[in-house]
Parts: sequence; structure tokens; C-alpha cells
Amino acid sequence: MIKKIITICFLSLAAITYSQEKHDARLLERYTSEELTTIQMENPEEYEILVHALEVGISIGDIQEGKGKDLVFDGELDADPSLDHTYISLGVELINRYQYYKFKGTNKMVIIRPKNLITQIR
Repeated sequence: MIKKIITICFLSLAAITYSQEKHDARLLERYTSEELTTIQMENPEEYEILVHALEVGISIGDIQEGKGKDLVFDGELDADPSLDHTYISLGVELINRYQYYKFKGTNKMVIIRPKNLITQIR
């Protein structure tokens, strides 16, 4: 009986250690490794969204003449649009609607895609 308990504890520790090693480093800017492991084990769909959104969650581009006047921005970001960004590096939360932010002092904007659509984007 004790051998079974020790074996289960060892396997659990090995699984946790393995799962911590494979977290994307960009997620560690916002979450601890322990938080990510918990999300991964308790809500794998949420974890998949967080990881996939690192690649497809945002688009950065120019504000097109005329269209920018009709667009309602959610705010301004004080960041360099020429850098490689993610929703985490921009400090934006994923929600279930499109979000639009203007980059302060530029003619650039970022589109944050809705959380509920992230896994549908390839």
C-alpha cells in the first residue's frame, strides 16, 4: 500500500514538473508556472486559448484614412508598434469581443480578437 502511494506521488510530481517545462515563456510574463499548470490541468480549453492567442490573438496595422474616424477605440497603448507583440506584452485582457487600440503618437492600431474565436483561427 505504501509503495502504491509513493509511486502515485512520484508520478504526480513528474507530471507536474514535465508540464511546467513546456509552458510558453511569453505566458510567464503574466502567469506563474504553477498557475499555468493549474489552468492546464483543470481547464485545458482555457489553456489552449491562452497559448494559441499568443500567435493569432492580435493584428497590428495602419489606421486607414476615413475608417479610423468611424472606429471606436478602446484606448491608446504606449508601446512601439514595430516590435513583436502579444496580447500579454501589450497588457490587454482577452474578452469575448473585438477590441481596438491606437498606438499613441502613431498611425498604427492593434486589433485584439475575441477570446471565444481564438481556437477557430488557424
